[in-house]
This record gives sequence, C-alpha cells and structure tokens, in this order.
Amino acid sequence: MMKKKLWLPLAIVVFVFQFVLEAFAVYAVVRADLLPTLYLVLVIALLAALLLFNMFLLFLGMGKDKSVPRCIRRVLAVIIAIAVGFCSVYVSNVVSKVANTVNSITDTTVSGDVVLAVIGVYVMADDAAEEITDAAGYTFAYTENLDSENTETAVSEINQVCGAEIQTAAYSSITESAAALYSAEAGALILNETYASMLEDTEDYEDFEDDTKLLYEIEITGTADEEESSAATTVDDITTTPFIVYLSGSDTRSSTLTTSRSDVNILMVVNPNTHQILLLNTPRDYYVQNPSGSWAYDKLTHCGLYGVNCSMSALENLYGIDINYYAQINFTGFETLIDAIGGISIYLSSSFTSNGYSFSKGYNTLNGAQALVLARTRYAFATGDNERGQNQMRILTAVIEKITSDSSTLLNNYSGILASLDDMFVASLSSSEINDLVKMQLSDMSSWDIKTFAVTGTGGYNTTYSAPGMSVYVMYQNEEDVAQASELVNKVLSGETLTDEDVE
Repeated sequence: MMKKKLWLPLAIVVFVFQFVLEAFAVYAVVRADLLPTLYLVLVIALLAALLLFNMFLLFLGMGKDKSVPRCIRRVLAVIIAIAVGFCSVYVSNVVSKVANTVNSITDTTVSGDVVLAVIGVYVMADDAAEEITDAAGYTFAYTENLDSENTETAVSEINQVCGAEIQTAAYSSITESAAALYSAEAGALILNETYASMLEDTEDYEDFEDDTKLLYEIEITGTADEEESSAATTVDDITTTPFIVYLSGSDTRSSTLTTSRSDVNILMVVNPNTHQILLLNTPRDYYVQNPSGSWAYDKLTHCGLYGVNCSMSALENLYGIDINYYAQINFTGFETLIDAIGGISIYLSSSFTSNGYSFSKGYNTLNGAQALVLARTRYAFATGDNERGQNQMRILTAVIEKITSDSSTLLNNYSGILASLDDMFVASLSSSEINDLVKMQLSDMSSWDIKTFAVTGTGGYNTTYSAPGMSVYVMYQNEEDVAQASELVNKVLSGETLTDEDVE
C-alpha cells in the first residue's frame, strides 16, 4: 500500500483537479445565465457535495495502517474525481455552445465586407453556352436606369473574364430586356437576381426560372459597419409581458436581411402568462401599402427590399398593431433541426407530390428533407401561397411543441439543435431576453397552446411601387380576414384564451 508521504501529494492533486474543473463548470453555468435559480442552486449543491464526499475518501485514515478498505476508498475517490471532472468539462462545453449560439442569433451587427447584391447573367435554357466565356460574342441585354452602378460593375467583370469588351443593349424596363432575350434579339440578359425573381410574378414570364438558365453570377460586395436596428418598441419583461415577433425570410439565407425579399411573413404573438401563441401568416403577394414608397401599394414581399423595418411597418399598418421584435428565419436550417429532434408529425389537409416526395392527407411523419420540401411547396396547391404559409406554420408548431413538451429532446440532441439554430435565424431579441425565456421554460416545462390563422385574398394583376411599369401578380386583401386577424392578435395580447372556433 502507498505510504502517507507518497499518497498525500497525489491526493492533493486529485482533489485540486476535481475542485478546479467543478469551479470552471459553475463559472460557465453562472456566466451563461441560462438556468433558473433553483436549478443553479441544485447544481452547485450537488458539485459541492461530491467534492466534500471525495475529500473524505481521499484523506480519511491518512495516518492509520494500510488496509483493504482504505485502498478501495482511494481508488473510488480517483474514479469519482475523473468522472466528475469529465462531466464538468462536458457541462462547460455544452453551456459554452449554448451561449455562443444565443450570441450569434442575437447579433444583428453587419460589419466588414458583405454581399450587397448578386447580378446574374441569364441565357435561354436550351442555349449551348455552358460558361460565360462561351457567350463572349453575344449581345447582353440590361435594363437602363435600374441598378445602374451594380450593372456597370458586372459588365466590367464580364469583360475581364472574357478577355474582351462585350456588346450590350439597353432597354427601358425589366420586361423589355427579358423580351429581347426570349426573342433572341439578345443572347444574354444581365439582371440583379432580386429583380429577376420579380419576372416570375408577371403573366408573360411566370416560368422564367424554367425557361432560362443562370450562366454566371457576379457578387457585388461592400463594406458595412452598422447595426440593423429595429424601430419597434421592446417589452420591459419578456417573461411576463405579451409580445409580437415578426418572422421574415425565405428558404435560402440572404447575406443581409435589409436587401432581401421576404417570402415568409409570419407574426408570432406570444403571451407568456397564458402560455398561448398565435401564428399569423400573411401571403407574400399581399397587396399592402409600402411605408418606403409614400404608402403606395406594393407586394408585401417587395417591402423586404427596403429593410426589415419597412416590412414590419407595413404589417403594423395592415393589422393596426405594434410589433416588438423580428427574426430572420431560414427554412433550410429547419432540415437540420428537425432531424436533430427526431422528426415531426404534421396533419395535412390534402395529398400531393412534390420534388420526389409523396405526402398523404392526414398525419405525416416527416424528416428534415421532407419538411423542407413541404415548407417550399406552393404550386402543388390550388390556393398556392396560402397553403404554403399554412404548412410553414404547421412546421413551426410541430417543432415548438416537440421541443417544449419533452425536456429529453433538448438534452439528448443539443448539438444538432444548436447547429441548426445558428444557421436558421437571427433575431433582434437580446441575449438576456432569450435567456430569460429559456429559464422560464425550464422552470415549469409548461406546454404551449399554439393557434394558427392565415389571411386570404383574391389573386389578380396590378402595378406595384417596386416594379413600376410591370403588371405583376398580387393578392388583394380579404378585409374580413384582416379584421379577424387583428381581433385575434389583440385577444392574445390582452390575455384572452383563443379557441379552435376563434381561428376557423
């Protein structure tokens, strides 16, 4: 048996090892501020008890004769110290990842070089050109007096890549430049990809994506050193005061929220006192007043081109409400999240096939890839974007319910959940506000009652502020739906409990 003079230094090293790693874990947990006070006290008490227990195992009977029980105690003490140390490192790592994720999704600061715009070079789908150099001898159509500076930058890059100055032809509108491409008057079309997507809203070019192919892309970068601030009024205590979050975005993540159209427009109305959430969907094509266009009418999705505050103000004006926060949501990130939590179950009102997947009427168990297809699909439905919005809300509902109703889902899949959250959205909520919501949920693990409602409208074609001279597809408001939506929002905010009949 190891003598006292040999064992004492080793015992001290083992004790200090356990103490340091436990202290580091406690520091990480306290600094992250994610656990409720009761949970934090229990964690500290448990670690202190383990340290005290191991201290007796390490130093008890130090001066007595050697014995088998003493040997067993010392071996057990070393094993406990290693196990506790390993768990402490694990906890510190988890807490660090959680804190970093929260900081990343709440960091709306844009700095350094960012992509300000992407200019595309389009040719017809059956064109023989496979690379930009193959089109060096083509005439390149572009729209005069639209995005001129970026177009000039794109032309300069094309000249450099092709090794010669290309021939260009100017047209007065997006539709005229597209017509030149379709009629073979021009062999290629230079157009900001944001405006290219607008062509699909017109009757003549609704199949633009299928009719053409993207031959080359030019990223226009610039230096940004500012924070995308929100004009909204935040709440004093997010755990006791009802609030509204505007979920904005598309199924691909843009470089900055301020320069992207918003294909997803969901208001999440949360009452932390009644534990009820209302998800309100507004179709992307809704014909609303654009605050940045002197309140001229525009498609809701176009408001995103003028910044998140523009979209928020348009929705505030539509429903007569105040929105407190925004989050840029990326449904592509949901693929990772849904796989991380083991899939979700969603009830669908009809059967359909999309992108190689078949969905049946009734309950469907979906993995991440299937859920992503569902979130993107609209042309498979007679009601188009209305049904897509409903399905996006169904996905959100299923994810919220699975995460909040089962604590083991969070604990067992934290790595995948954190990775997907980091890629899924950025939010104007502060880190402390998100931490407060997490602590509130961990305190009681109460389930949330989630209701959904979507306003509808009538499709038609009209001009918009953002696409002057173009007759594009819009959805005219259903005033009864808008009035009902406003009433539902105010009921949730005032503490009334919505029923299924209320949202029918």
